[in-house]
Amino acid sequence: MTTKRPAGAISRFFAGIFIAIRVYGWIFVALAVAVLAVSAITEREATHIQAIRPEVRPLADNANLVEADELLALLATSFTKPLDELRLSDIDVERVEEVLEEQAFVGDAEAYVDNDLVLNITVDQRVPLLRIIADNGQNYYLDREGVRLPLSANHTVRVPVVTGNVVPWSDDYAEQPNHQLAQLMELGGFLRADDFLAALIEQINVTDSGELVLAPKVGDQVIYLGRYDPKITLERLQRLKTFYREGLPYEGWRKYRSFDLRYADQVVAKKI
Repeated sequence: MTTKRPAGAISRFFAGIFIAIRVYGWIFVALAVAVLAVSAITEREATHIQAIRPEVRPLADNANLVEADELLALLATSFTKPLDELRLSDIDVERVEEVLEEQAFVGDAEAYVDNDLVLNITVDQRVPLLRIIADNGQNYYLDREGVRLPLSANHTVRVPVVTGNVVPWSDDYAEQPNHQLAQLMELGGFLRADDFLAALIEQINVTDSGELVLAPKVGDQVIYLGRYDPKITLERLQRLKTFYREGLPYEGWRKYRSFDLRYADQVVAKKI
């Protein structure tokens, strides 16, 4: 005797089959898409880079301490094959940025590969704050972060020059507030932050006794600033600004050979 399945059971049976087909069908589609995606990625990774486009953002005076071709030469030494033979899989953009930031004049580097397979590189240069030309023979820049920079073959930056009895370079000077280089950095920051003083002061000379003597860009005067003190020195610089703005126009700076700021609340001017 044949037992017939109820109509509801048959419907549920076919519904289950239909659901299974839908589920496994979507899985199959997902796997196919994944395979295609992996294939596309693999194919893209094997594609040659079309170009490398470096950009060096210029300094305020529209000059470069490092040029784009120097960056390309630096990158060429960090890859195992010539730049024009690089594939996308050969390029780690983080490594590219690290390599470039090891260059003395590079402060920050950003790299990415665009949809046209061009490796784009943008570099921000370190910005010199002071130039040190010491009696001990050392000659270098200090940037705004206190990093020592060599001289550039491409450009000479016009910043205040520190001469005289400057202490030798020390890697840990920034950790010592009373270190002469730390004090010079702070003084350089004061000068840079003030448009008037930045336009006025050309040279800072350190005497054998550790006092600071300034030289203006215009005129032959010397300005006796005394030993550095973060509070007193700033007050003296403010007095100097007032003197130049209010005192000098009446007779002109050419009649003076020196201005002495080491006395409290006054500027002692000596005529020629």
